[in-house]
Amino acid sequence: MSVAAIYDIHGNYYALEAVLKEIQHYNVQKVIIGGDLVWGPQPRKVMDTLMKYKDKFNYIMGNADREVAFSNGEEKSQEFVMELNKWCAEQLTDNQIEFLKTLPENYTLYIDGLGEVLFVHGSPRSDTEAIRFDTPEEEVMEMIQDVKENIIVCGHTHIQFNRLISNKRIVNAGSVGLQSRAKGACWLLLDNKAYLKETKYNFEEAAKGILQGECPYKEDFAVHILNPPNVGP
Repeated sequence: MSVAAIYDIHGNYYALEAVLKEIQHYNVQKVIIGGDLVWGPQPRKVMDTLMKYKDKFNYIMGNADREVAFSNGEEKSQEFVMELNKWCAEQLTDNQIEFLKTLPENYTLYIDGLGEVLFVHGSPRSDTEAIRFDTPEEEVMEMIQDVKENIIVCGHTHIQFNRLISNKRIVNAGSVGLQSRAKGACWLLLDNKAYLKETKYNFEEAAKGILQGECPYKEDFAVHILNPPNVGP
């Protein structure tokens, strides 16, 4: 079985469309959408697209989905995060909001050649807890100590990596829509092994389309797409 893991779309419709087109070139039997779907410049277009696959794809909830859907934020969220939460929620239909509210925190799937794979957004303990490419091993071990699966797929930090810690392989799918340390839309292909993928798309067209929209801080999103930062959020 081949599986595509698509994480951290963050309201980037152009990047999502490019990845959905790209995965058609692979013999993908299942698609996992790994959270943080709509917090970004084009939430409605992203959700209109994903709802076409609501019964075909498997979804998990990201921290941004939770905050947008329930119209709340983390206690220490910055003001612009709260403003984006509210704006994104206002762009979505009631059905789309209800769909986000029902998403599970994790998903487990058996893949031939790999075994049981656990998909989470942040860490197995929390959707806001980050497993980074450079998180010390002892800290990661605390996060995954209760996980029975040998492979954990995560996102949240927007930087791809493939790490072996003790007897656990941890793979970060990267970000489709707000990537760091990569120019293209990042995602993960799981087959007999994990393949970190990067899909190129028309960044200039994407930035132009975002600037024509009404999203708060749209200039910042456009700059990020054109010039992805070298560090993660």
